Order: sequence, then C-alpha cells, then structure tokens
Amino acid sequence: MLENAATRISGSVTEDCLFERRLWIAVLMIAVEDWRSGTLRNRRAAQRFLFEDYNDFEHVCASAGIDPNGFRSGLLRIGKKIAMQGPWEAKMVA
Repeated sequence: MLENAATRISGSVTEDCLFERRLWIAVLMIAVEDWRSGTLRNRRAAQRFLFEDYNDFEHVCASAGIDPNGFRSGLLRIGKKIAMQGPWEAKMVA
C-alpha cells in the first residue's frame, strides 16, 4: 500500500514538472512569435522581454529548462531587433 502511494506521488511530481516545463516553453514560443510577426506593440513588448528583461527572461528559461544565453543567441541568428524609437514608444496617458 505504501509503495503504491509513493509511486503515485513520484509519478505525479514528474507529470507536474513536465506540465510546468511545457507551460514555460509555450510562454517563450508566444514571445518569439510576437517578436517575429506580431503587431508593432507586441513586437516591442516581446523584444523587451527577450533581450532586455534579464530577471524574468532567465526565470522563464530556467523553468523551461533552456539556457537563456544560448536561446538569445539563436534568436539573434533568425531575426534582428526592431527599432524601439518612434511615436509608439511614448507612454500613453489615460
């Protein structure tokens, strides 16, 4: 009986870890899609996350099991950063 419970617990932990890893990979994939082909606003937000937000980006990469520096290098090989200046860069006041 105790052995079955231990197997269920360890199986559940593994499935939970895989689910969490897949979730964070999906977050990265959405950011890359936005950076490559989203609206200008989404492209800029994705670029900030992928190339300028070291804390959150590294946390997401670690949770996804991905090396952040290698991932960034790969992104720079497939695309280039967009210019961050322009009328859309200014914060909107409500």
